[in-house]
Amino acid sequence: DCSGDVFRCNTGKCLNYTFVCDGYDDCGDLSDEQNCDCNPVTHHQCGDGRCITADWVCDGDHDCIDKSDEINCSCHSQGLVECRNGQCIPSAFQCDGDNDCKDGSDEENCSESQTLCQEGDQRCTSCPDPCGTSLCEMRNSQTNCSQCEPITLELCMNLPYNYTYYPNYLGHRTQKEASISWESSLFPALVQTNCYKYLMFFACTILVPKCDPHTNQRIPPCRTLCVQSKERCESVLGIVGLQWPEDTDCTQFPDENSDNLTCLTPDEDVEECSPSHFKCRSGRCVLASRRCDGQADCEDDSDEDSCGCRERDLWECPLKKLCIKHTMICDGFPDCPDMMDEKNCSFCEESELECANHECVPRELWCDGQADCSDSSDEWDCVTLSKNMNSLMFLIVHRSAADNHVCADEWQEDLSQLACNQMGLGGPSKTEIVIENEEMQHQKWLNLHSDWKNKNASTLHALLVNGQMCRSRSKVALFCTKEDCGRRPAARMNKRILGGRTSRPGRWPWQCSLQSEPSGHICGCVLIAKRWVLTVAHCFEGRENAAVWKVVFGISNLDHPSGFMQTRLVKTIILHPRYNRAVVDYDISIVELDEDINETSYVRPVCLPSRDQLVRPDTYCYITGWGHMGNKMPFKLQEGEVRIISLEQCQSYFDMKTITSRMLCAGYESGTVDSCMGDSGGPLVCEQPAGRWTLFGLTSWGSVCFSKVLGPGVYSNVSHFIEWIERQIYIHTFLLN
Repeated sequence: DCSGDVFRCNTGKCLNYTFVCDGYDDCGDLSDEQNCDCNPVTHHQCGDGRCITADWVCDGDHDCIDKSDEINCSCHSQGLVECRNGQCIPSAFQCDGDNDCKDGSDEENCSESQTLCQEGDQRCTSCPDPCGTSLCEMRNSQTNCSQCEPITLELCMNLPYNYTYYPNYLGHRTQKEASISWESSLFPALVQTNCYKYLMFFACTILVPKCDPHTNQRIPPCRTLCVQSKERCESVLGIVGLQWPEDTDCTQFPDENSDNLTCLTPDEDVEECSPSHFKCRSGRCVLASRRCDGQADCEDDSDEDSCGCRERDLWECPLKKLCIKHTMICDGFPDCPDMMDEKNCSFCEESELECANHECVPRELWCDGQADCSDSSDEWDCVTLSKNMNSLMFLIVHRSAADNHVCADEWQEDLSQLACNQMGLGGPSKTEIVIENEEMQHQKWLNLHSDWKNKNASTLHALLVNGQMCRSRSKVALFCTKEDCGRRPAARMNKRILGGRTSRPGRWPWQCSLQSEPSGHICGCVLIAKRWVLTVAHCFEGRENAAVWKVVFGISNLDHPSGFMQTRLVKTIILHPRYNRAVVDYDISIVELDEDINETSYVRPVCLPSRDQLVRPDTYCYITGWGHMGNKMPFKLQEGEVRIISLEQCQSYFDMKTITSRMLCAGYESGTVDSCMGDSGGPLVCEQPAGRWTLFGLTSWGSVCFSKVLGPGVYSNVSHFIEWIERQIYIHTFLLN
C-alpha cells in the first residue's frame, strides 16, 4: 500500500508525485501520465491526456500513442521551406516583403532585387519587370502589375515554360495565394493515384498559366486536356467524398484547332510529376521524400533502385558498400569496417601524435600519466604484455611513441597487481624476473622513480622514468589472470525450459535492480565487475543525476528483501556519447558504484565477450528481469529462453526502425507464455564452455514479450561496445579518480 504523500499506479507501484505528469511512463501502464494539465508553452498534450515536453514534438520519434506529436512536422517532405523557428512556409514567401515566419527569418539576407513590390505598398515607386521590357509605374489606386512574372510555385517548377500571368484560372491573385490554396494540395495527391498521365501538367496550366511575353497575356490549356483530366480523375475524388474544383469549367477553354486561339497541350516528354515527386517506371508519381527510404512505394519498386549513399545524402565507406551519416566522419568512433571514416582527419606535426578524436598532442606527453587528449586516448593501452620465445609475458610500457621494457630494480608484487589491473586483468598475478643476456644499451628501458613509494600516482607508467641504469640487468615478466566471472555456484542443475517462468534465487547472480526513491525499481542492470554495472542509456533519459539512484543486488523478489541482498549508491553515470533517442541506437550506459560489492554465491559478475566474439543466429540464450505480466509488474524475477535471430530477419519485422550493427535480436519459441520477461537494461546471457555465462545483450526495445505477433526483442549488442566499456572503466579508475 502507498502512503498518502505518494502516487499509486494502477499496477500497484508507488511513485513520488514529482514523477507524475513528467512525460515519462514510470508506472509501466501510463497511469501516472493520464489526465494531466499541460502547460501549452512548454508541453504538448497527447490524445490520451499525457503531457510530453515540447522538445519531443517533431523530433522524429512517436512519443504519443496517437502520434500527434509528429503531425505536420517535416517542411521538406511537404515541399516547403523551414523558418529558423521551425515553422513551414512555401519558398515563394521568402523575400516577398511580408514576415510570414513569426521570427521574420524569411525576410533576412534579401537583396533589393529579391524583394517584390506588393500591391498597395506605398514605399515602392516601380515594379521590376521580370520580362525585362519596361517598368510598371505604381498607381495610387490598387493597380496590380499584370504582366509576365517568373514561376516561383514549387509545385510547377518543371514546366516547359518559365513565366506566368496572374490572376490565374482559379481566381488566385498571386502565386503566394496559389501556394497555400486547397488546389495546390489536392492535385499532387491526385497525381499519386495515377488517374491521368497529364494531370499535373493540366493542374499547372491553371495554377500558373503560361504568359506570352509579347502580349503579356495568359495562354489557357486546351479544352480536351481539361475534359480528359476531369473525366479520369473526378471519380477518384468522389470515392473519398471530395469534389472537382468548381472554377475548372472546361467550356471556358478553347479547342485545340480553334481559329486564331492558342492553347496548351502536353508534349510526349512533358514532366508528369511535380518537382516534389518521384516518377516510378510505371508512370506513377510518389513523394520524392520516399525515394531511397528503404520502403518500396512504386508498384515496380523503382523508387528503391540505384539507392547509393549519395542518393540518400550519406557517405559511402570505400571498401564495403556501407552508408554512414556525414556527422559520423572523423568523430572518434570507427563506423566503416576498414576504419576509413577515421583516417586523414587531422594534420599533426612530426613532433605530435594524433588522439582518437583527432586532436594533436606532443609525443613526450603520450603515456605520461596525465590525460592530455580531451578523450584521454593518450593514456590508453600504455601498459601491455609481450611474449618471448619461452611464452613468458614481458611487461611493456609505451612512452613517447616507443615500447620500453621495465627494469626489475626494486620491483614489488603489488606493482605487478597494479599493472594487471590497469590492463583489465584483475585476477591474481605472478611475477618473474628475467636476467637480460643481451647488451642493455641496445634496448629501451624504464626504471622505477627513486621516490616512487611517495608519488601519488594511480597508474604504473606514471611511476616510471627513463635515462637511468638498470643495476640488476633484469626485466619484469608477468602472468595476469582475469577476475572470476560468469559462474553460478548457487544455481541448481536444471533441465532446459521453454518459455518464461519465475526464477529461483541465485540462478542469475549478476542481475541487479536500478532503483530511485520512492519509485523503487525502474530498470534492470548487470554486474560486470566489483564496482561496475551495465544498463541501457534510455533508463536515465532526463534523469542523469547519480544522486537519485541506487543499485540493488542479490534480490529475486522486489517485495521481500533477502539475506543475500546488497545495496550500493551510484557514483557516476556514463552514457554512450552516440546514444540516439529517436532511433534508440547506441543504447548503453555504464554505472560506477560508490563502493565495491562483496562477492558471494548470490552476487557476482557476469563475463564480458571479447571484441570479436559474436553470438551466432539460432543460439539459445536467456533473458531475465522484472518485466510485465498482463497489466501488472511481477515482483519476482522472471526468466525465459530466447533464440538469437539474424539482423536481416530482424529488420523484416520493423518498417519504421533501422536495425544496426549495435543491436542484437532474439525471438521466441512457439507455445511460450504470453508475458514479458525482459526488463529495459536487463541481461541477455549465453552459456559458454565450462559453464561460464557471457553477457551479449541488454534489453533495449522492440517486444520484450513472448509473442510471435509482436516480433522479436531488440538488445544492445555488448560485443560492439567492449572497447568503449574497457576504456571508460580505465579512464574513471586510473585517470579521473
